[in-house]
Amino acid sequence: MKFLRWIGERLSPQPRKRESHNNVHQLLQEAHDHLRLGEYDKARAPLLQAIGSRDDINESETISYILTSLGATWLLTERYEDGIVFFSRYIDRYSEDSEAYSGRAEALWYTGRIRDAIRDYSRALELKPNNILSLSGRGQVLGEVGEHGRAIEDLDLALRALETVSAPDASWAKWYEQIEAFVHNGRAFALAGLGKNGAAMDEFEVSIRLSPENAWVYHNRGQVCELAGDQENAIADYQKALSKKNPALTPNRKAHAQARIRELSNHS
Repeated sequence: MKFLRWIGERLSPQPRKRESHNNVHQLLQEAHDHLRLGEYDKARAPLLQAIGSRDDINESETISYILTSLGATWLLTERYEDGIVFFSRYIDRYSEDSEAYSGRAEALWYTGRIRDAIRDYSRALELKPNNILSLSGRGQVLGEVGEHGRAIEDLDLALRALETVSAPDASWAKWYEQIEAFVHNGRAFALAGLGKNGAAMDEFEVSIRLSPENAWVYHNRGQVCELAGDQENAIADYQKALSKKNPALTPNRKAHAQARIRELSNHS
């Protein structure tokens, strides 16, 4: 199914708002084309224009798509503070839109404000309890703060929710596959925190098979290897994490990987 037709079916066809709807259609098609090419800065402008018609869009899935896509444009260009500012202002006006909290939570997570991220993910899940991205995000953040049992609960719910999703076309199927990879990466880290290193390594392998260019999975596996005393593989994984770009590590994680490589190399 073509994206324009798919998103068009989700917009209210009321005649008095047809001009506004057609404009939103065009803006979303333009943004989608840029997103497919990885042109995130170019995609942001039409998405911002589209969400400017928020009051005229009666289908929640369209609003969710716009907000989620906007969040990605800031994350993937490392403009985290810009995303936080936008979503904070948006929430002041539209406090019941789950994806706004989820988008801000991601940006907060990437800047290291973990507890604030958990708060926002939790609010997003109060509004949409089965939201895959919010479950995946909160699960991974909980794993980072050592709440491994709670992390597994969220991540398992995310996997179950993914099983019920049908993708409109091949590009969406790939997107859902990427999300599944992130969930398995989070589960691996949480399982290692529970002392289940064998199961954790199996989960890392699943994640890598689904998304081999994801830098985060190698960074997480490097940490697990390091804690297990496997310095050689830890260094190798940290090096891979620095070379992968889809998605790349955040600046603070890059700095961490570089520091661990230096430290471990000096003691090997």
